[in-house]
Amino acid sequence: MTERFPTRIETCCRAMLVVLGLIVFLALCLYQIKLPGLHYDEAREAGVPAMQLFTGQPVETFRGSGIRITGKAFPLMVTDYIGALNVYLLLPFFALLGSNVFALRLMPIVFAALTIILTYLLAQQLFNRRVAVITCLLLAVNPSFIFWSRQGVFVTSITATIAVASLLCWLRWYRERRARYLYLGAYLFGLGLYAKLLFLWVIAALGATFFVLKMSSLRKGFRLWPIPGRLGYRQLVTASLCFLSGILPLIIYNVQTQGTFLTLTGNLTSTYYGASNLAFTENLATRLEQLKVVLNGGHLWYLGGVFTNDLYPLFFVGAGLACIPVVLWKARREWRRAAFPFLMLAFMVLASCFTVSALWFTHYAILVPFLPLAIAVSLDLLVRRAISPGAGQKGNLIRRLIPGLVVFLIIAVLAVSDLQVDLSYHRALARSGGYAAHSDASYELARYLQSQGVASPLAMDWGIDAPVQFLTLGAVNPIEIFGYEWESDKAFEERLVGFLSDPDNLYIFHSPDETVFHRRQTFDRLVLEMGKVSRVEEVILDRSGKSIFALVKVSEGET
Repeated sequence: MTERFPTRIETCCRAMLVVLGLIVFLALCLYQIKLPGLHYDEAREAGVPAMQLFTGQPVETFRGSGIRITGKAFPLMVTDYIGALNVYLLLPFFALLGSNVFALRLMPIVFAALTIILTYLLAQQLFNRRVAVITCLLLAVNPSFIFWSRQGVFVTSITATIAVASLLCWLRWYRERRARYLYLGAYLFGLGLYAKLLFLWVIAALGATFFVLKMSSLRKGFRLWPIPGRLGYRQLVTASLCFLSGILPLIIYNVQTQGTFLTLTGNLTSTYYGASNLAFTENLATRLEQLKVVLNGGHLWYLGGVFTNDLYPLFFVGAGLACIPVVLWKARREWRRAAFPFLMLAFMVLASCFTVSALWFTHYAILVPFLPLAIAVSLDLLVRRAISPGAGQKGNLIRRLIPGLVVFLIIAVLAVSDLQVDLSYHRALARSGGYAAHSDASYELARYLQSQGVASPLAMDWGIDAPVQFLTLGAVNPIEIFGYEWESDKAFEERLVGFLSDPDNLYIFHSPDETVFHRRQTFDRLVLEMGKVSRVEEVILDRSGKSIFALVKVSEGET
């Protein structure tokens, strides 16, 4: 009875710490949830199609693809490499809360909380409860995880949830040989690929990590893993069908449009955004620098400033390096446990050097749960193998307390530092409302257009139409006429001329500093050539007083 009592206390303490982590995470995520402003990708990749489905409006589908049921189109993809999974996950939230920014952002926050729980379970299954609690607490206050979860659609954060869930299923199947975990793991792999094509990083990293961890089996007749003994042909076929069912919408989409295939082949060596897949070493250097910035939280400038936890990268690297001598001298049998999260991260970073878009920070949302896991595994190994033995000489109580105290101090330093970064970003966000494409000036733009009864303004740059559509529930539907060529071309001029004859048309430009596709010079030239004059009707400012949007009308010139 006396031996069980401390164990029960420890169990209660762990449970309380996990609950505390979730409470802190939800508080940091839900506070001023409408800030920063609604980003184009949030609206375009989930908000608008979900709103249209929910309200019964005609649904805009990417490349015109989709499944049509009773005359209504259900989208399959939102880009050639991002599925419409978030669209359908949003529908119950819209049903409960309405089509608004709160519901749009609550959905990924809920799944992020689920990610914390799943990561806890994965860490507990792979390692122990101490690793699980440390991982949970560090993940709950991680700035990258918190602020990416708040705008989860923007980074397709659901892929992180699916990644952790799939690894948990594969682990349970490997240990217990229960077919249901095999089938669910295979389905989640397919679903992850459908959610976003970069989920391939997780699949490739898991395969490569498993190979490395089983390399010692090569000495025994080149036998990596007794697959035939674990996996029968019937199970293999069923698992394959489960995988295909997860990825089925992507398959149907490509049967209809060949969109993903065209994107892959068209961006094989260099991409539309200028990234080169042939420059591996340069890309790797960029990705490693990005990993460092994701670790310290310094990539969130658009919230109103740059704040960093410079201790995090040091602890991450230091903990990993400190494990090497411990493994070599005291814990050789545990090298696989210690290496697993680091190998997963290493192989995902290597895979990320190849892209069909660009080398963006946001791609690393999928690997954020593995960062605190790596630190937690290292700390656990160090306190058990490097600290506990010496502490045990003065009795059982001290032996139990010292490792826990060391872990507590390290976790407290990291967590408090991260929490300071979180609060600094929130304070900056309250002042700025968000910068650039994240500015909350989009809310004022939508209000102005709706109050003026402007139903179809002309969007002269990227990032304008979808947020306005969503915020006005489809009452205002901007028409994109700028085209997606980097330079103004003849086709744009021909489109524009057709609209300039109507003096009621309203043209929405970004300010020069915020413009992606520069069309204003061509616009002004054509206006002059047609003998017309343009005038600025309204300027929408951000909270600092900086111009974000310029609303322009064109009328006949004086004779």
